[in-house]
Amino acid sequence: MVTAGEQFPDGPTGSNLNLAYSSQNPVGTYPASTSGHNDVTGNAWEWTEDHFNPLSGFEVHHVYEDFSTPCFDGKHSSIVGGSFISTGDEASVFARFHFRPHFLQHSGFRLVSSDGEAPATHLFPGNFSGQVAARDEGALPDAVMSNDDSNVYESIELRDMYLGLHFSSSGAEEGVKPILPHPNCPEYGLRFPQRVAQLLCTLKPERTNNRALDIGCAVGGSSFELAKHFDHVEAFDFSASFIETAKQMQSEARIKFNVPIEADIFTEVVAKHDNGVTPEVLEKVRFFTGDACRLKQYAAEIGTVDGVVMANLLCRLPDPLACLDGMSSVVNKGGVVVMVTPFSWLEEFTPRSKWLGGYPDPVSGEPIYSKGVLRDTMEARGFEQIHEEEMPLLIREHQRKYQYIISEATGWRKL
Repeated sequence: MVTAGEQFPDGPTGSNLNLAYSSQNPVGTYPASTSGHNDVTGNAWEWTEDHFNPLSGFEVHHVYEDFSTPCFDGKHSSIVGGSFISTGDEASVFARFHFRPHFLQHSGFRLVSSDGEAPATHLFPGNFSGQVAARDEGALPDAVMSNDDSNVYESIELRDMYLGLHFSSSGAEEGVKPILPHPNCPEYGLRFPQRVAQLLCTLKPERTNNRALDIGCAVGGSSFELAKHFDHVEAFDFSASFIETAKQMQSEARIKFNVPIEADIFTEVVAKHDNGVTPEVLEKVRFFTGDACRLKQYAAEIGTVDGVVMANLLCRLPDPLACLDGMSSVVNKGGVVVMVTPFSWLEEFTPRSKWLGGYPDPVSGEPIYSKGVLRDTMEARGFEQIHEEEMPLLIREHQRKYQYIISEATGWRKL
């Protein structure tokens, strides 16, 4: 540092740093920067929306290993720019520090209006939670952003696969079994959507208005099962093709789909409802195309519900936290959310910066598991965990190859 304090205000880039005046100055005292902003350095520390987080390439230094890391906790916000009392390396355009919100000494703020979401980094509350910011922010893939033909969930092949998953009794008339018969056949992996809906009922949500919500309903198997036990079911999915198919199943239209046998050989079957899905049950469901990440915005349209199911969707959302943020807006007190997920994070669907877990903490090296982060997230939003189990499911690729998935099913009661 070679510039004396009294010289800091001088020149076109002057600023109130290094005790130049020993007090704050009126906004606009100095010329605007090249970007047109006043007082971006000096005068008062500026609070930012970002939580304090490790920059790219961050490493702990052995001389002072606990200076930054304890503050990667989602509670400390970044302050930038320095103040009139900042000296040394903090009397710089690169000045950056971190405090909790009650620290107000020599600090101010700048109001900024944006047409889009603020590009701020928010960390999860808790120890060593800087993991989110330490990952590279990724752009949302086109397949997640639009409902066009580039979306894998709009394809005929996926529609047929999900019809087989949701309506496993289909094919009986045509002589096609959902699983090729063999010893120890894992038939317990069938009827996955129905089992998810049944789990919600066994957890006995308090009945306030006897309404339910199916988030990511796909082609409707879980929605129709819910309608056996609730007076009304709201059900939505991001895929327009899935919703159109669910509505056709609701109207009892004769829907045919292909069951893969071997390579290019398929058998065409008619989709069949499970037993107990009567016309009265079908009428209880309202299907619509929607985005789970906008759940909070849908609250007024959907209304409140006593029960929610969300099956194998969380790790396919571009912003899982945005969905979880909306849960408390739609669930009645005493209501129950059943969340089923294999935590199979893929950048194809979710930017790495939005993953709840599945990576080592960049600071401590400790593994960050999605299960623990989900628990902390739900508890912070007013839910208590009341159930946990492993829930298997089977998805057919052809008669000799199946996806066998073990999802974690948890139940959460609204306090």
